[in-house]
Amino acid sequence: MAQALHPVSILSYILSLPLIATSIWLLYTRDYGCEELLRMPRLRFGMGLGLLMLFLLSNAVVSITSRRLLLPGFLLMVVSLIIMFTVGLALVGNYKMENRGVPASPLWLENRVGNEDVWINIKTCIFQSDICTDLTSRTVQLNSVEFSMNKYSPIESGCCTPPVLCGMGYVNATYWKPAQKNGVNNSKSSSYSETHVTPKDCNIWSNEPNQLCYNCQSCKSGFLKTIEQRWTRVGVFLIVMAVILFVVHVIRFLGLMLAYH
Repeated sequence: MAQALHPVSILSYILSLPLIATSIWLLYTRDYGCEELLRMPRLRFGMGLGLLMLFLLSNAVVSITSRRLLLPGFLLMVVSLIIMFTVGLALVGNYKMENRGVPASPLWLENRVGNEDVWINIKTCIFQSDICTDLTSRTVQLNSVEFSMNKYSPIESGCCTPPVLCGMGYVNATYWKPAQKNGVNNSKSSSYSETHVTPKDCNIWSNEPNQLCYNCQSCKSGFLKTIEQRWTRVGVFLIVMAVILFVVHVIRFLGLMLAYH
């Protein structure tokens, strides 16, 4: 029976490979945009190191054949996977997990971005990244209809252009005419849902390159959405991997226990 479970051990090893791949990605990839201002490098380092340790633990447990060490090894793996699953739930926005203030959870990110001192640094970083300048360069030859048909990132839509509800007229990506009396907007991409936009953003908007909509709620929402998307994907990965590895280790454990009886 123990020999029959050898393929399960090999399967466990193969399925654990994404852990080390994601660990390397977290440890060695650059921060997205101005993400470092949210103190994400330390989080990425800690999570990457944790996944590396989990990879080593999973394969160490798989190599255990001693009946005396089988149960302690299995329990240690289960506890680790539960922690991994819990962190994954927090990152995808599970309500109960969010209340615990787990770094990179949607609620944690929203609180950080909502901090005015932090936001001052973030908007300065966005401006210095030339995101809006690049947007203007890419779309300088487009007319209003062509511009409105293109898809733009949440940061480009939220920080570089005025909100749709302002009804401003397109000149170029970062220069807009005041709204007409009928409030009809003759151009704006619909690629970004402005669910957190307020009418105050219309008064905040400026055609000055160093101002634009960097102080708008739409800019904060766009930056927040960009960061959340990345960490939500990490959360989904943690949940899926935790479930898969849990099933494989349970099958192996139960199979070995039956083999010893």
